[in-house]
Amino acid sequence: MTMIGRLWKRVPAFNDRHLIKSVLFQRLSKLKKIALHRLQWIIRPKFDLVFVSYEGNKGWILDAICKEIDAYFPGKTYFHYSGSFLPPAKAYFFSHHSLYPTAIATTPQIADAKTLIWYTHPKALEVSTQALIAALNQATKVICTCSRYEKLLHSQGLDSSKTTFIIGAADPELFRPHMRANGAVGFCTAYYPRKDPDRILNIIRAMPHRSFILLGRNWDQYEQYETLKSLANLTYIEAGYQDYPLYYAQMDVFVSASRLEGGPIPLIEAMMCNVFPVASDTGFSTDIIRHGENGFIFDVEASTDTICAYIEQAFTMDVDVHTTVKHLSWKNFSLDVQKLLKE
Repeated sequence: MTMIGRLWKRVPAFNDRHLIKSVLFQRLSKLKKIALHRLQWIIRPKFDLVFVSYEGNKGWILDAICKEIDAYFPGKTYFHYSGSFLPPAKAYFFSHHSLYPTAIATTPQIADAKTLIWYTHPKALEVSTQALIAALNQATKVICTCSRYEKLLHSQGLDSSKTTFIIGAADPELFRPHMRANGAVGFCTAYYPRKDPDRILNIIRAMPHRSFILLGRNWDQYEQYETLKSLANLTYIEAGYQDYPLYYAQMDVFVSASRLEGGPIPLIEAMMCNVFPVASDTGFSTDIIRHGENGFIFDVEASTDTICAYIEQAFTMDVDVHTTVKHLSWKNFSLDVQKLLKE
């Protein structure tokens, strides 16, 4: 056999050994992780409350909600950025309902603790709806972002005694009211297809006599971004969150055009700044807006003309919007969550 032939026959053997070593290393690493996790639960230096989030959510709204709860919580807390191998604690707050099925499977000990699950909005998950409901029925309480999703979960089989809803919040010290005086029409949203970017574009096009502010990020991912950016009556702004009040202060009317929402939190922020809202019938819009009084609500399938008519009418309203949402502070939100831990 030639030298090349002998070398060629050795390659598969080397590759097999390398593969075996790799698999063994992965299995040993997993066994080590399981052993350390079990030891942690044996020693049990319990936290009072553990916040469970995805690693990718650091710095985003769900992580921010956890930090707002933490700011007013008197006990010892910990942030765990994974749905697996949770540390021992008296209670857990899951920032997204999709985390819980994995958590209860990998750390069944949490069944003996208080478990609060934040349910944002319907979304396709890796687990079926039936499997999700079965898991959620093991939790202490599922906290929905609005009344409509609490009713949805009941219809899907979740025990009604397991649910409640707590409306989101904003910081009243940061988002202060201003007098409306022929200001701009505002949107505040990052770019997502469910935010209905085409609807936003069509509204701005249909009202060339009005000035618009789009406050958000990632709109350069929108396929019609160049068209949007070219509109003379639109100002697109990417700003730090601490600067958002500066732009709300330039708005008279706030539009939430989404087809699906858990909130949206910017709706509360805008209303706290006394900006009159025109919002799609999704998320908690019907929980905080009394149609025709402190805002207008339109059907998710409403035409551009219908929405624009509401926007024009909004400029004629002189109600104090701020007073209708000023109670929706993060402190009150945190205290409402803490009440559930004491039940």
